[in-house]
Amino acid sequence: MNKLPELPTVDHSNPMPKYLQTQRILIDAIRDGRFDRGAKLPSTKNVGTLVNVSLITAHRALEGLVEMGWVRREVGRGTFVRDDLDISSGTERTLFIGLLHDREALMNIGDYYHSTIINALRQAARRDTRRAEFFFRDGFDMHDKERKDVGAICMHPPLESQERVEHLAARHAVVVLGGSFPETSLLTVDCDNESGGRGAIRHLHELGHRRIMVVSGPMNLSNARDRAKGAAAEMARFGIDPDPRDMPVSRDSVVLDNDAKTRIERRLTAADRPTAIFAGGFYLALAVMQIARSAGLNIPRDLSVVGYDDPPSAPLLDPPLTTIRQPLNEMGARAYDLVRTAVIEKSATLSCWRLPCELIVRGSTAPTPD
Repeated sequence: MNKLPELPTVDHSNPMPKYLQTQRILIDAIRDGRFDRGAKLPSTKNVGTLVNVSLITAHRALEGLVEMGWVRREVGRGTFVRDDLDISSGTERTLFIGLLHDREALMNIGDYYHSTIINALRQAARRDTRRAEFFFRDGFDMHDKERKDVGAICMHPPLESQERVEHLAARHAVVVLGGSFPETSLLTVDCDNESGGRGAIRHLHELGHRRIMVVSGPMNLSNARDRAKGAAAEMARFGIDPDPRDMPVSRDSVVLDNDAKTRIERRLTAADRPTAIFAGGFYLALAVMQIARSAGLNIPRDLSVVGYDDPPSAPLLDPPLTTIRQPLNEMGARAYDLVRTAVIEKSATLSCWRLPCELIVRGSTAPTPD
């Protein structure tokens, strides 16, 4: 009796249907040589046992592989990898996925956030049973892509674009990534930004800080709004009533605008200045640190700083930045699985995924000086 191969098991917390995950596991095994051309696959029952799914799910997965041309079935003998299979090219029609961004805020695919997300999408596509091709589009419209195997991932769309995105979702499979809309049924994958804001304030409060400034990005982006909301809620929980001067909002999440910069400069040179700042973005944190140094403040002796996002440069700063880390790789992988399933299945089982973030404590925060 042939020994059964070791195979990964299905992730029951993954939104991708279990039969599609089973197909992916089996195709990976074919691609890496665990099942050669002409090799006999385990029985349907054994496939279910190996990957931890029901007999019905295993049967559906194998039937799908037959339809896709990966395997053939012989009555009374079993299921075999096709002898003429071209593993390098695959056998399914290409899946096309548009990466859509607000036309007024062009996406910089070279920055840490977008490059990490896009790389996670590419890695998920490489593991897929289908070949996937990505294309970029400024604006939430795909009027020239009226084909069956097309989906869209809308990258952190601003709140005012909700109607356009929902209109697009009426014609195509759509996933919103890195943002959300109120009262919508759109598929969404995002970090729990409100929890991230709460975690930043909680950390500073534990260090004894009571005068805390919150520097936010544009409030038409749900992630900036939710981080500020979480920070305000946590301060209220601790009985901290922030000075309105300590809640500046930048019109840009990357470059601090002049008005916000002036407000921060004035506060950091005032007698009752804040002893800590939570900046709702990595680049906002860098700008805050630069302003603090220009004001003659030492970080963290005079001013503690917490940022958001954790690129490889964060621990290399002087001092290393305490920050909130988003699960960007998992967010990208989840978004790909959801849009893929929505294209193929024309349905989805869960409308909103908010993935937990993590506080990374480094040298930019310390107990309050007084």
